[in-house]
Amino acid sequence: MPRFLAFLLCSCLLAATPPKGTLVIVGGHGTTPDIMDAFLKGAGGRGGVIGIIPTATSDPEGELKDWNETLPPHGITLVPLDVRKREDSSAPAMLEAAARCTGFWFSGGDQALVGDKIVGTPLHKLIKDKYQAGAVVGGTSAGAAIMSKIMLVGEDVFGKLELREMGPNAYVTREGMGFLPPDVVIDQHFIKRGRENRLLSIGMTFPGVLSIGVDETTALVVRNGVGTVQGASGVLVFDSRGMHLKNGGFTGLTLHYLRKGGTIDLATRKVKP
Repeated sequence: MPRFLAFLLCSCLLAATPPKGTLVIVGGHGTTPDIMDAFLKGAGGRGGVIGIIPTATSDPEGELKDWNETLPPHGITLVPLDVRKREDSSAPAMLEAAARCTGFWFSGGDQALVGDKIVGTPLHKLIKDKYQAGAVVGGTSAGAAIMSKIMLVGEDVFGKLELREMGPNAYVTREGMGFLPPDVVIDQHFIKRGRENRLLSIGMTFPGVLSIGVDETTALVVRNGVGTVQGASGVLVFDSRGMHLKNGGFTGLTLHYLRKGGTIDLATRKVKP
């Protein structure tokens, strides 16, 4: 049995019931009022408590400062979840602070740092449990990439960024936070940076995967297993369920481009433009 299909069989029971929370998956380079509204409402609006996780960024102080200016006018409390090393994700004080939160935000930067310092830790489990119970989880750029169980690191197999390689196993992946169903993969800055080759390669590497490229200043907002496009641009959806590989090429890929208001059911893969 192909390793990805085996992985799906092991994960399908966990993904059977959609979580009660909301995902706000932003492709990078800022948000729009409708994106921010979806995130703040997902946290409960006024009286909400949002944990800011600046682990991916090289400027965590700046990230926390920006959010400290954004959240209080909306009546929302900021909780810094400033994970600098993996041990922080097991610290009792960190877990107590995260347990108070009705929402979480992952900054942009380098998604591999979230993999190194949070994935597989007690903090990871706590955030997933909170999301299952109804909390909102948002993130931009690297904070979008971490949403997948299969997380694109951003490098090709030669260790270079943005190289136009394409084919099976052309790009490095590792385990992400896994808020989405296990057969859904996210990429970001997608249309602006012309990253189609990356998700085409992911489809060739993991046959059957549903790959979603979110453009800049755009979000896929996921509730009850359905993703809705918000923001200024759109998302490209690569459904490789019918893909057949032969002689280094492929046939049978289904492609969708969704703009604001377009939806995709992540379980059935049905789309509405």
